[in-house]
Formats: sequence, structure tokens, C-alpha cells
Amino acid sequence: MKKVIFNVLKKNKEFLLFAVSGVIGFIIDVLFTTLLRNMLGIYGARIPAFILAATTTWLFNRTFTFKNKSDKTIFSEYIHYLGLMVIGGIINYIVYSIVITYLKDLALGILLSIALGSIAGLFINFTTSKLFIYKKKGKKYNE
Repeated sequence: MKKVIFNVLKKNKEFLLFAVSGVIGFIIDVLFTTLLRNMLGIYGARIPAFILAATTTWLFNRTFTFKNKSDKTIFSEYIHYLGLMVIGGIINYIVYSIVITYLKDLALGILLSIALGSIAGLFINFTTSKLFIYKKKGKKYNE
């Protein structure tokens, strides 16, 4: 059993590291959404919180998850990453908006809403990162 678990983890190392960066991004997202909600509202606070979280996950992913797999300049990679994260971010924000509408009066409403939104965007963001930014250098998309 231990060997099977190790093999699964080894095969899915990138996805697991991407999920770890997602947890870090989630913490940043919750923290800044909570800090900014009185100033920007529960919907508006998500926008700068998302940008800060996406920037954090980009730094983690380029350093650990997809190390040495981008052939872009650092600025180009960052802009490309943020652009692709917007796809998952839109799904994330839609789920967040729906859930927070019903849970905004609960103490854990923001936490649960961001969590469900983050899970919804996770698979889209991993796939787009892997296919369009962090492929092995010199490889085509379909190789």
C-alpha cells in the first residue's frame, strides 16, 4: 500500500505542488478579502485579493511546481500566468458570488465561499498552466 501511495504521489507531484500553492493562495485570498471587505464590499474585495493570491501562486509554481519549464521572460511569464488564471478566476468568482449571496451572514461565509470557488478553479488553472506556460522547454503543446 505504501508503495502504491508513493507511486501515485510521484506521478502527480506537479498537481500536488500546484494544490499546495493553491492552499497558500487561498490563505492570501481569504486574508485580503476579509481585510478589504469593509472598504470594497464582499464582492469588490475579491478582485485585489485574487490578484495578490494569483501573484503568490505564480511565485510558488515557477519556483517549485514547474521549475525550469518556462522559456518565457519573467515578466512575460507573469502576465501570461495572470491572464490564464483569469479563466479559472472567473469560475472561482462566479461560484464565490453565488455562495456568498446565501452565506454572507454566517461567520465562516467568506471562508466557505472562497474555498468552493477555489476548488472550482483549481483544475482549470492547473491544466492551462501545464499546457500553455510550464511545458518542457522546446516541446510543442501536443507532444
